[in-house]
Amino acid sequence: MASSGNAVRPVVELHDLHMLFNTVCALDIGSLRIQRAERVFVLGRSGSGKSTLSRLIKGRLKPSTGRVSVLNRDPLQGRTRGSGRGARRVAMIDQEFHLIPRLSVVDNVLTGCLGRVAGWRSLVGWYPEEELGKAESILREVNLNSMAHRRVETLSGGQRQRTAIARALMQEADVILADEPVSNLDPELAEDALDLFVECVRRRKVTLVVNLHQPSLARKFASRIIGLSDGCVVYDGPPENFTEEAAAFLYQAPEDDKVISLEGRRRIGA
Repeated sequence: MASSGNAVRPVVELHDLHMLFNTVCALDIGSLRIQRAERVFVLGRSGSGKSTLSRLIKGRLKPSTGRVSVLNRDPLQGRTRGSGRGARRVAMIDQEFHLIPRLSVVDNVLTGCLGRVAGWRSLVGWYPEEELGKAESILREVNLNSMAHRRVETLSGGQRQRTAIARALMQEADVILADEPVSNLDPELAEDALDLFVECVRRRKVTLVVNLHQPSLARKFASRIIGLSDGCVVYDGPPENFTEEAAAFLYQAPEDDKVISLEGRRRIGA
C-alpha cells in the first residue's frame, strides 16, 4: 500500500477561494480538486463564474483571497519572467481562439512550441525538424493536413476551431482549458468538434476543463460535471447524475434564483 506521502496530488486545487471585482463576488469556492486526466465540463449561465475560474487556473487572475494550485504550484508564477515551462504546462483555448489571421494553419500551430524554440528561430520561421514533424502529425490528427498552408483568415469557423485545438496540442500541456470552444458552431459541428477534441486529449491523458452552455454535450463527453451559479459550486458529480431537473435549476432565470438560499444551492444533485 502506498504511503500517504506518496498520494497523488490533484492537478488543480482551489481552497477557500473568493474572487471579487469591486464589490461583486464572482467566485466563492470552499474546496475544489481536479485530478489528472479528468474531463471536467463546467456549466452555468453567463456570469456564473466559468470564465473567471478558467482565468484563475491559467494564472491570468490573482484571487482576492484563498489559494489556487496548478501542478503543485501557484499558476501566477508561470507568468513571471524565467518560468516559461510553468506557463506552457497549462494551455488555453479562448472563445475567440486568438489565431493570427494572416499566418497559415501550420504556422499558427507552430506557435504552440514557442516556449521550446529559441525566439530568433520563431521570428524567422526556422523551426527544428522535430517540431515541424510534430505539427504535421497533429494536423493529420485533427484532419487539417490538407489545409496546412491555407491562411487562417480563409477558414470556416469549424476549421479555425480545429486549428486552435491543434495549437493547444502542440504546446504539450498537462492541462488544457477551453472557454466556450464551440459556442460559434451549429449543434452538429459542435458535437463533432468536441468528439475530436476529447479523443485527442484522452490519448494524451491530459486534464481537460471545458466551459460550456450545452448540458447535453457535457453529459456525452465529460467524466465530471461542475455546475456554477452566482459563483458557487452547486453541482459536482458524474454526468449520468446530472438530470434534466438539475440542468433546469442551474439555468433558471436569476430572478427565480432569489427565492433559493445559498445553502439550498449548494445541495443541488446531492
